[in-house]
Amino acid sequence: MADLHIPRSTSTTADTPTGAHTPARLLGTGLLVLAALLVTNTLLGPAGSAVIDYPIPDDGTLMSQLVALDVFAVAVIAPLAVCAAVLVLRRHRLSGMVAIAPSVYTAYMVPQYVLGPQYLRYDGNSEAFFPLQLALFVLGWTTALLAWQQINPAAWAPPGRRERIIGGALIPLLAIVTFTRYVPAILDAAATHPSAADYREGPGYFWTIALLDLGVGLPAAIAATAGVRHGRAWARKLALALSGWLALVGPAVAAMAISAWLRDGPDASAGQAAAMTALGLLFSVLGVTLLTTERPSAPASRKNVP
Repeated sequence: MADLHIPRSTSTTADTPTGAHTPARLLGTGLLVLAALLVTNTLLGPAGSAVIDYPIPDDGTLMSQLVALDVFAVAVIAPLAVCAAVLVLRRHRLSGMVAIAPSVYTAYMVPQYVLGPQYLRYDGNSEAFFPLQLALFVLGWTTALLAWQQINPAAWAPPGRRERIIGGALIPLLAIVTFTRYVPAILDAAATHPSAADYREGPGYFWTIALLDLGVGLPAAIAATAGVRHGRAWARKLALALSGWLALVGPAVAAMAISAWLRDGPDASAGQAAAMTALGLLFSVLGVTLLTTERPSAPASRKNVP
């Protein structure tokens, strides 16, 4: 990726105030703090020292999933946030596109840690660590907003055929197909005696993610599909944000399935783990491919001024 070494522009104009790059500095700093807090949350959680004791069964499916999420946060999300911070502080053209993925992922995943546990049913102490997870949530959505502002479709070349196919069709279509899994899941959850083991352990986890997926992710996928097909600039940004989110959520869900299978979860199987891994890798490949399709627009020819 030779273009990562684009030299930082040193030109200034009278119209550019000294604090024009304050949002970039805030975003870069926020991403570094986000990475540090993600590592801290993992080190204190069940994948680390287990200082944080979530009120869920110690040997259940939900604990397997939390362990996987913690490991994924340290192995993937925190390093990506640091890389994004470096790009932002160097004002690289891809900085906003890279930064938005770990930010949205964090804002999406952290509510599970707070809303999912069964506080009155099981013993635990995770309530005492609410400030840590609140800070992660706030940093997640604030850095996502700052990253969104850094993305400027006006500076991109017109969308090519590959971008239109991936961003306007494949990723939204895969997202919509993936979200259809909620139909049988919601029917099961609404039954008198739900059968899903993870739902019985902590229904709050299921409903939190269902609300976010169906109330935010699905409408975003539909809007991105329609907007990209009509050439809307905001839709190109939304498609990138959506693809970055799915490129991380897909492997995270795969890690959860693998962890549940390795820990002999009641509903886990090798086939399910393999299927989720394949789907997660597909989302990641498509997301990275879409990111690399964006190119700066050709500079306008400058006329000679007497």
